[in-house]
Amino acid sequence: MLGVPFAGLIALFVAIADLIPLVGATLGAVVAAIAGFVHSLPAGIVIIVFFVLYQQLENHVLQPVILSRTVRLNPLTVLVSIVIAVELAGLLGALLAIPVAGMVQVIVRDVWDARRGRPTPAPAVGEGEVPVDGAAEKRPSNAPAAS
Repeated sequence: MLGVPFAGLIALFVAIADLIPLVGATLGAVVAAIAGFVHSLPAGIVIIVFFVLYQQLENHVLQPVILSRTVRLNPLTVLVSIVIAVELAGLLGALLAIPVAGMVQVIVRDVWDARRGRPTPAPAVGEGEVPVDGAAEKRPSNAPAAS
């Protein structure tokens, strides 16, 4: 719309760069903004405003919702864990924030259930599989017992 040359190629680069966690969208925005400023000053400014708005929407709305559904965490928990991890460990913390938050959630849930006196359910097994404690019940009567 702004007449920037090679807009399709720049858009493809931005789409591929956006696949890189945390820094990809910024990398794509920098390349697009440089191309916009080479074309004209208003085009560069419009591109920067667009990418700032896009990144705010993606980082504060889309990523927490998508990650919360993937890892089954509350979106607020996702956002807070990323902010804390970035402050504590920088880029490495940001990459490890969601897995660590998921592990903390599992541990807290198990401790909470143990404190309330509710036993945790038996480990889940796949379809057609028999849990180890139920294997003796399923064994045919003429089969020898495993040692």
